[in-house]
Amino acid sequence: MLHRARRLGAAFSVLVAVGMAAVSPPPAGAAAGPYRVNLTQLASTLRVGDPDAVVAEVRDGAGNPAPDGTLVTFSASGAAGEILSFDAVGLAPHGNDGYWLADSAGDVLAFGSALAEGDLAAAGAVDGEPSGAVVGIAATPSGHGYWLATDDGKIYGFGDTAIGVVDTGLGGADPVVGIAAGAGDGGWVVTRSGRVWAFGSSPQFGSVAGAGPVAGIVASATGQGYYVFTAGGGVSAFGDAVWKGDMHATHLARPVTGMMPYGSGYLLVGSDGGIFDFSERPFMGSLGSHPSPLPILGIIPTPGAQGYWMFDTAGTVYSFGNALNTGDAFHLPTTGGDATFVFTSLAAGTTTVTADVAGSTAAVTQQWTPAGGYWMLASDGTVYPFGGATNYGGPSGRLDGRPAVDLEPTPTTLGYWIVDAAGHVFAFGDATPLGDVAPGVLAGGERVTSLTATPTGRGYWIFTTRGRAVPFGDAAFLGDMSKVALNGPVLGSIATPTGRGYYMVASDGGIFAFGDARFAGSMGGRHLNAPVQSLVPDPDGAGYWLVATDGGIFAFDALFHGSMGGTRLNKPISGMVPYGDGYLMVGADGGIFNFSNAPFAGSLGDKPPAAPVVAVAALS
Repeated sequence: MLHRARRLGAAFSVLVAVGMAAVSPPPAGAAAGPYRVNLTQLASTLRVGDPDAVVAEVRDGAGNPAPDGTLVTFSASGAAGEILSFDAVGLAPHGNDGYWLADSAGDVLAFGSALAEGDLAAAGAVDGEPSGAVVGIAATPSGHGYWLATDDGKIYGFGDTAIGVVDTGLGGADPVVGIAAGAGDGGWVVTRSGRVWAFGSSPQFGSVAGAGPVAGIVASATGQGYYVFTAGGGVSAFGDAVWKGDMHATHLARPVTGMMPYGSGYLLVGSDGGIFDFSERPFMGSLGSHPSPLPILGIIPTPGAQGYWMFDTAGTVYSFGNALNTGDAFHLPTTGGDATFVFTSLAAGTTTVTADVAGSTAAVTQQWTPAGGYWMLASDGTVYPFGGATNYGGPSGRLDGRPAVDLEPTPTTLGYWIVDAAGHVFAFGDATPLGDVAPGVLAGGERVTSLTATPTGRGYWIFTTRGRAVPFGDAAFLGDMSKVALNGPVLGSIATPTGRGYYMVASDGGIFAFGDARFAGSMGGRHLNAPVQSLVPDPDGAGYWLVATDGGIFAFDALFHGSMGGTRLNKPISGMVPYGDGYLMVGADGGIFNFSNAPFAGSLGDKPPAAPVVAVAALS
């Protein structure tokens, strides 16, 4: 399945094939070697959807950088889910030995003789990031600039064009789908319905109506006219463009996605790389007998149309005739000896990026954790995931009448533990069961309230209403309150980020700190409108927040972000966790109250569950 992704530092397009690389002939400019390749990366663990920049450092035997333009072949593979890289939408030529490749977020890659003239990512979209997706690129006649068009009707100029930013007023329900350059400083854009809009010095020659969904627009060989073509193979000619026939009356196995002038006629290309020739010129080849694994999006001629390039949705470039393949989204040229490959993953799991230069290879591995979101746990063991959280299962039907009380994610967030009031632990996903509270450990009336994992995920503590801490695995016992008479039961406990300490909070607001947990104050001995339910450390670990069941927040060496105190709640607050730069509360009815810079991912407030929600846990 093909997905489109908007800006992620760079733009991305799904690779549905593992280890995807160019399947066209080896690009010109590939290194002769011998070289050594070293890979570095942005981070070894990332959230799904975050960009990872992998830098290939290419050096010769003496440690000198490889010459600029040495091509590095990147491939990415991962057993879990799809990998995303460049989301190609257009290619503009620079002679027969260079070109620019643009993606949907407005990033532009320069190859061969083409020079980088800027893009929307580097320029901040000139007037801010575009609200629409980039749909095409067209080079100026001089070859020293280009325009990018977005589906919401904006045109952005770079290089030697005098045109900066143009808002055509098009878009919306009739999005712009293509752009073509005229003979002067201007050109045309076309919408899906066939409406053509001229910009700069180019004249308006007409539009298409009722021809079916338009796929794009292409200038005539002189730049004094244009063709508008449809996905069904229909062609309309304007200005000095001459109609030579089309495929609109023929049933096509694949839609037409590209067109180029050729001789006195033109070529159409389908998404499988097959070509329909309406010219007198020699046929120079297609991908029809060896279809691209991903849809072809366009065909672009060299000057004089002695050759052409095709490109697919992932940015792989195929060359024919005198067109030189000087690289693509997976064959990236070095600058100063380095080449950077940017990608992300759509799914949690492990990916491997490999770089190859003339047979010298290196690889790095990334671990991807789910994107932002959270889980809710109901007392009957039902798990409700939101955002990037995945439901790995729950202990419903296995609790034997005991309520579930807490859910704790593993460090990878690819699983979690659930504990019930008697201290029985249920492991899901990549969580490993490390033990339950043994019979006889808990006193009469004492019940488990929470479970907190160590940073390694190879241990956890189980905490109780008596302030008892029961360690398992590599969790160390650092003290507890089980032998002390308390003014109120301990309702919340949490480890410090280091795993070398933990906090307990009692219903009267008393705080008990152990190990490297820092005491910053408490509500013990002070009047409360409602019992304190949970404690949440702030991001820097210097302070914490307390939350009461009425939604009141008490901040100690931590920034106050707001509360629900004084607001009538349908049900009391039953849990709170760190979230973004603040905190996230959950009510017993599944209502979510977000006081952070992290996104709201949904709630159960409008559809309360049958059993009360007793805990919330965030992807972090």
